[in-house]
Amino acid sequence: MSRSSAARSRFDVAVVGGGPAGLATAAALRRAGLAVLVVERTDYGSLRIGEHLPPSAKAVLASLGLASALVSGKHASCPGIRSVWGSDQPADRDYLFHPHGEGLNLSRPEFDRGLATLVEQSGAAVLCNARIVALAHAAGEWRLSLRHGAATTQARATLLIDATGRAASIAKRSGAKPIVYDELIGLVARVPAAVPGNNLVMIEALEQGWWYSAGLADGSVIATFMTDRAQLRTSSAERFWHERLASAPLTAARLAEHGEVDVQVRTARTQRLDEPVGDHWLAVGDAAMSFDPLSSEGISKGLEWANKAAAVAVALCRGDRSAAAAYRDDIARTFADYLVTRYRYYAAEKRWPDAPFWRRRQIAPKPLRARMSHLS
Repeated sequence: MSRSSAARSRFDVAVVGGGPAGLATAAALRRAGLAVLVVERTDYGSLRIGEHLPPSAKAVLASLGLASALVSGKHASCPGIRSVWGSDQPADRDYLFHPHGEGLNLSRPEFDRGLATLVEQSGAAVLCNARIVALAHAAGEWRLSLRHGAATTQARATLLIDATGRAASIAKRSGAKPIVYDELIGLVARVPAAVPGNNLVMIEALEQGWWYSAGLADGSVIATFMTDRAQLRTSSAERFWHERLASAPLTAARLAEHGEVDVQVRTARTQRLDEPVGDHWLAVGDAAMSFDPLSSEGISKGLEWANKAAAVAVALCRGDRSAAAAYRDDIARTFADYLVTRYRYYAAEKRWPDAPFWRRRQIAPKPLRARMSHLS
C-alpha cells in the first residue's frame, strides 16, 4: 500500500495520521486538486477501537468518493443498538426506518486499509510504517524527515494536518494544549461469539462503568469495558475485565466460553485542543476534539469534519487566514453542544448515585449548566 516519495518530495499538505479522519481529509484535499502526503505509523494490522458506523456516515463516505471501502465483505450489518442504561430492562433503538439502512460494525484494520488504498488511488502518497524523526518550519514550508522502513525520506509541505488522534502530537509541537475532561479508558478484548449473527451494538451500565460490545463479520465480538483509569490501581486489566463481565448478564450472554483473552487498555477520554488551528497547521478528528464512545460518533464525526478541514487547508495554502477563525469557532460550538448531550446521557443513569464513576459525570460544571439553561 505504501508509495515511495522519491517521485515527489514537495506537497501542498502533509496529513500526519492515517486513520479515518486523516484519510477522509486527504481524499477531500485530492478532490480539491492539492498534492497530499499521508504519514501513517502502522501497517493497519493492530487492533483499533471504534467499530460502529451509524447509517448516516455512509452518505458522508459517498460524498468523499470512499463508499467502496464498505463493500469488502469484512463488515457486519448492524440493525441497531440495545442498551441497559438507567433501568434493568433492555431498550432497543433500531435502524429499521433509517433512510440509509442499517449501520455497520467495522473490521477496523480492513476499513482503514481500504480507505488508504482509495486515497492512494486518488493520487495521494501514502506512507505506512512511517514516522517523523525531525520536523521544522522555515521559509514558509514544513520540512519533514521521515523514517520509512529502513530508509530516511525527506519531504516538504506548505501545511500540516494533525490527524494523530488524542495524542495530537503535531498540535502540541505547535504550542496547542489539550483540555481533558475525564480519564476514561477502554479495556478491549476480541472474543468468540456465543450466538452467531447477533450483530447488535450492546451497551450495559454497571456500578464501575459500562460495557460496549459489537458483533463482527468474522463471528467474533469486540467487548470493551469503559471505566476510569483509577479503577486499575489495584487490579490487572485482565482480572478487572473478567470481574466486570461476571456482573454483566447482557454482555456475558453473547460471548462464548473462553479462557485467557488479550485485554488491551486504550484511552477514551473526552478532550479538545485549546487551539485547533494555526497559521501553518490544523487538527482534525480526535486530535481536534474527541468524544466519549457512548456517543458512537468518533469515526462519523471524523469523516464529517474532513470536508471542513480540507476547505480550511485549501485557504491556508493560498495564504487566506479568514477560514481558520470560523473553523475554530465551529469546533468550539460543536464540542460545547456535545458536552451538554454527554452530561444528559450520564445523568439518565441513576442507579448508583454514590459510585465515583457516575458521580464524576453527573455533576455539571457552572459553564455547562449555563449552556444547558440557554438551550432548554
